[in-house]
Amino acid sequence: MRLPALLQPWSAWLAPFPDDLAVTLGTLLLRLAPLLGPLRRHAAPQAHEPAGIGDIVRRGPYERLLLSEWALADAVPEEFMRRAAGGELLFTGPEPANSDESLRSVALFDAGPAQLGEARLVHLAMFILLARRAALAGAEFRWGVLQAPGTLHATGGEQAIRQLLEARTWSAPDADGLQQWNAALGKDLLDCWLVGAADAPLPAPVRSRVLVQRAWLADELEVTLSQQRRTRTLALPLPKPEHSVRLLRRPFETPAKPAAAAIRVASGTHSLKRPPLFSSQRGWLAVNMVDGSVTVYNVPNSPQDKMGRPRNTGALPNVDNIVAAGLFHKAVGRVTLRNGMLAIAGFPGPFFRHAKHAAVALPEPKQFQAVSGALRWMPVFHTVFRESHTELLSERVIVLDKGSRLVAWTRQGHAGAGDSPPADTAFRPIANKVLHAVQNGSALLFAVGLAERTDLYRLDSGSNVPRHLHALMHRGNSFFFGNLKGWRGGDGLYLMRLEGSAWLLGERNAATQIRIDANATVLGVTRRTPGAAPGAVVLDASKMRIAMHTGDQAITLVDATERIAQASFDPVSERLAWLGHSSCALTVLDIDPPEVRLRAVPNDRSAHG
Repeated sequence: MRLPALLQPWSAWLAPFPDDLAVTLGTLLLRLAPLLGPLRRHAAPQAHEPAGIGDIVRRGPYERLLLSEWALADAVPEEFMRRAAGGELLFTGPEPANSDESLRSVALFDAGPAQLGEARLVHLAMFILLARRAALAGAEFRWGVLQAPGTLHATGGEQAIRQLLEARTWSAPDADGLQQWNAALGKDLLDCWLVGAADAPLPAPVRSRVLVQRAWLADELEVTLSQQRRTRTLALPLPKPEHSVRLLRRPFETPAKPAAAAIRVASGTHSLKRPPLFSSQRGWLAVNMVDGSVTVYNVPNSPQDKMGRPRNTGALPNVDNIVAAGLFHKAVGRVTLRNGMLAIAGFPGPFFRHAKHAAVALPEPKQFQAVSGALRWMPVFHTVFRESHTELLSERVIVLDKGSRLVAWTRQGHAGAGDSPPADTAFRPIANKVLHAVQNGSALLFAVGLAERTDLYRLDSGSNVPRHLHALMHRGNSFFFGNLKGWRGGDGLYLMRLEGSAWLLGERNAATQIRIDANATVLGVTRRTPGAAPGAVVLDASKMRIAMHTGDQAITLVDATERIAQASFDPVSERLAWLGHSSCALTVLDIDPPEVRLRAVPNDRSAHG
């Protein structure tokens, strides 16, 4: 790694980091280093007996006056008095009695809740600065975590940094813990540091402190260093959010280069009227074309996977009259309003596959609101269920209409019926005031907004009665499900709009309120990595950036080179897809790890993308 000249003094400590993180961390070191004074040996107290003569000096008590000076006093008293007045007499300089003792420097780091997040960037930088400071003085360096009383580590380098960053806790040391620290550090320790919050408990041997807190009105940290009765304060600008996250979570990992797979659409141009449509099964994505057709892409799961050729459906029949549509594997299922009836076709089951099957009656407006020609098609879901111990199949198409009603059409028949006409179609309302619905395998998750709370439900493919999952004691206006697999095991995520720019972000048993610009477009909710804090996936008002908002920070996921015309987020595959406004190019991005999986550029727009 080739570091800038200013960072060369810390090259040994920055070597394990990837180049971009080494420069980011080095910037913090350059800003914090001037606050620290050097580590020096302290002279022995005057009450101690000196260990010997270390030098000849011009100041000192007269009992240490050189014998030659006393001889001068006897022989030439006037000259002796002149030299005394001018400070020219010579004295023996004692060697301190503790000069042969090893010099020690100890740093304690506060790993409590007040120091979670960006504050730990200062911990990381101070660890390197204090370790190098001790090495320059030839001192022994030890470090510990304030919440682990009595334990001091001698480790350094990559291993120590990993230990330091992984030491996170919600506890604080009590009186017994402070006593353990006092006993472990001893009374004669002359260089002891505490890096942490202002209200952190203070062991008696601590002589220097570094206080770290998040600034209220700016993206920076306030760092206050107290050493040798001097206090200095620094406003430390935060690095880019993505660099901060990597430094704290994966400091020594080099991110994989985006594995962008660029292909050319054989003919036609992506339409910018509707967002990309993810399939209910991972790996497939549909985009509307300007000629009324739909192109279905197979998105590779890794750079090693081969990418299939795009499939174009041809012009969809009665495309202007489609009221609801969805992608199921490679099939575009749709509900079309035609001559006062609803045609349900294109679904991968045996009974809603072909348009030749009889259309169904349009329900009354108070039961179902059909709007054709809308810019956004209503979401539609599809399941097939086999009755146990029989050959009877039950196929269901579910639509969330513009009036927030969740309704279903069901057809039943024998598995071997093939393309024979199905039995009559049964229409059934499922729920009203539905804020959001998403398909999770063969089940449907949906949220119902009531006057004072929001109820979450699960509808399984073999049941007509939704099962109540959870009640959120807030009234929501918009809702998103995240981490769909977690809704089976208790780790599901949700994002709910309360009012204005106030949103509730959380899990089943914990939530935090965040604010999102009212002019931004919320796409969904996810975690950047397993176990990390959840975040809202947001396309900002400029249409140039997609970021994950976790409450205290916004982690950039996409920094676009052109305005984003349409964007979608899939909670099943945890992928982003967007269309460029000028190039009409389609890009698909995996969230974890962040890698481009697909980029499709239309032939007649290739010059733009």
